[in-house]
Amino acid sequence: MMNDTAVDAPAIEPAAGRQARLAEVLACPACHTPLRLDGGDTIVCAACGHHGRRRGTGGASQLKFGGFESEELTADALNRIKEFVKKRFNTVYPTAIKVLSPVMDRNLIMPFLRSFDLDRDLVADFGCGTHRRDQRVICLDGGTYPNVDIVTDLRTVPLAGGSLAGGISIAVLEHVPDPAEHVAEMHRLLRPGGRMLVFVPFMQPFHASPYDFQRYTEVGLREQFPQFEVLSVKVGAGPTSGMLWTLQEWLAMLLSFGSMRLYRAILPLTWILSPLKLLDLLLVHHPAAAVTASGFVIEVRKPA
Repeated sequence: MMNDTAVDAPAIEPAAGRQARLAEVLACPACHTPLRLDGGDTIVCAACGHHGRRRGTGGASQLKFGGFESEELTADALNRIKEFVKKRFNTVYPTAIKVLSPVMDRNLIMPFLRSFDLDRDLVADFGCGTHRRDQRVICLDGGTYPNVDIVTDLRTVPLAGGSLAGGISIAVLEHVPDPAEHVAEMHRLLRPGGRMLVFVPFMQPFHASPYDFQRYTEVGLREQFPQFEVLSVKVGAGPTSGMLWTLQEWLAMLLSFGSMRLYRAILPLTWILSPLKLLDLLLVHHPAAAVTASGFVIEVRKPA
């Protein structure tokens, strides 16, 4: 997991402004034919008949083209709790995770976003969750959270090819069974010269949201972006974070004596150790940090 504080944006674009910009580049996720927002609740592709829905009115509306079924997000007890908290405390959830999480991330996301002119460049957050990092960034997710602009399968985003100047994908690729398809969709959506910043975990325990499939070494991460020019790969969360999350899980198992009920009760108590992650302010710069890093960040560019 990786979170930064929101970027300072003197010129905040309201939700209506985001919707207007989306209307210019909206396209069928099945055949990529341009779509029109005519004011109705249903959006139908004139070419293939594929359809989506618009929920809400005016600038507060949300476009839905697929996404997770509610059963997927509540398949187990932990996910049910997470989904309840996300929807009940949507605006404070990212801050709570930042404080309580054992992961100390580097401040890499906001500088990346500031490298764009967000008043003119269209930039998307692929798998935003409940977090809106800037009012001018388009939020894409499979969950119907209030901050999401388009609820969609991230393999088939309803936007025209080449419509994005940039994008971020933070702790998403480990949760999908087919990361190559997601990366290919990023490539389709970026204009030539467009850039992506992607965070993936390395030394992190299993955490379904609603699924969890893989981890990446630094070398393995580079191999996931064959169509791109790799600009940099950095430790995104350091070795203390990698150790601490595992330690918390280990302590909860050790002290629960085989009881899942007791394990679930003890695990939140281990969050008292989370401030140890501050050691990564130093260790993230160690020459060997990549050996047990919690995760990596890669910046890539679509060739011009």
